[in-house]
Amino acid sequence: MSFFSKIKAADSLKNPAFRMFFMSRLFNALGMNIRQFSMALLVYYLTGSAAWLGYLTLARAVPMLIVSPISGALADRFEKKTLIQWASVADVFIATGIGVSLTTGYLSPDNHGSWLFLVFMAFCDGVSSVFKGPSTDAMIIEIVGDKLITNAIALNQAGQNTLRLLGPVLAGVAIDAYGYEPVYYSMAVLYAFSYLFMVFVPYTGKGNTKIGSNILGDIGDVLGYIKKERNILYVLVVVLCMVFFSMPYQSLLPVFQDVLKIGATELGVLQLMSGLGSITGAIVFASLPSNKKRGLLMLISGLLLGLSLVFFSFSTIWVVSIVLMVGVGLGQSGRMTLPVALLQTYTKPEYRARVMSFYGVEFGLSSFGSFFAAILVSSIGVQWSVGGMALLLVVLSVAALLFIPRLRKLD
Repeated sequence: MSFFSKIKAADSLKNPAFRMFFMSRLFNALGMNIRQFSMALLVYYLTGSAAWLGYLTLARAVPMLIVSPISGALADRFEKKTLIQWASVADVFIATGIGVSLTTGYLSPDNHGSWLFLVFMAFCDGVSSVFKGPSTDAMIIEIVGDKLITNAIALNQAGQNTLRLLGPVLAGVAIDAYGYEPVYYSMAVLYAFSYLFMVFVPYTGKGNTKIGSNILGDIGDVLGYIKKERNILYVLVVVLCMVFFSMPYQSLLPVFQDVLKIGATELGVLQLMSGLGSITGAIVFASLPSNKKRGLLMLISGLLLGLSLVFFSFSTIWVVSIVLMVGVGLGQSGRMTLPVALLQTYTKPEYRARVMSFYGVEFGLSSFGSFFAAILVSSIGVQWSVGGMALLLVVLSVAALLFIPRLRKLD
């Protein structure tokens, strides 16, 4: 009997195809977490401005708004594996390009305006992420089937969040010791490994959309489908609120260095604790005996996420902030696992990738919240900017729990 066969929470890993997919996503997640951490620190180092953190977030969000519905339609037409692999190749070139710009000295505080190149790279990264997102999300259920979808998504999140423990800390230590260049070259290697593991994942087949049909028609078709299927619509609205009011903390985390009087390494430890909370939550969700009460758990996750962020925002003690980041991670785990599982469960297979593309659009819309919060920092400070939006998330989560029984009853 194999190791994985003895662990109920690891049921999906008994599937060889999912194991290769899982490994590919692990390397992608490590590269992504290092990128999010190091790119924000780099632009703050170059500019010293919270507003530029907002511009960086906005640049990455634009493709999510414009391209995501198209990428979802393509994922329902063509092989999802191929789209993921091409996006991984783009990731390698993006990371390498930033590394070279640092090596040559082009990206530096002395070269005024050079950070615009970093904003452009964030835009390219957004395009890459958009083409990976719907294909990756929709492919999981095609590999493991309906019964294991929550388990597979939770395991996928647990694995990725494990690397949230390591990625920011490793990046913070490397940045403090050696600078940014080795971090970006290492990132390119990680994305290359993500591509290689995906090679061993079998093709799952095309969707039911006819190749000869119009892509814009496909998008209009799924909009009508979402409007008709209220369960899907409600989950998408909840996700939008959760992400819109919680995401600003991730974009503005470098500014909390000034609040907590810490360096890049200590900031990485904060991310580590958030990852620890996410792993704990993901293991709990993967171990659930059934798919019951997922809607209720999703709303509770939003409430926990909001409360943790409110207290984190106003904390000035690093040790206290570490504990609060565990709560943030627990809430994030529910936010990342349960909506995806619900959307894939309630969506017909021929619409699945396109519905997940609108899940990606919501992250683009939420980036306007991060941009708004970044602009507010100069007038009200980062604590009120992030904490105020988190407080709104708390209010909305309580309202949904009390007054929208349809959401509470989703299984």
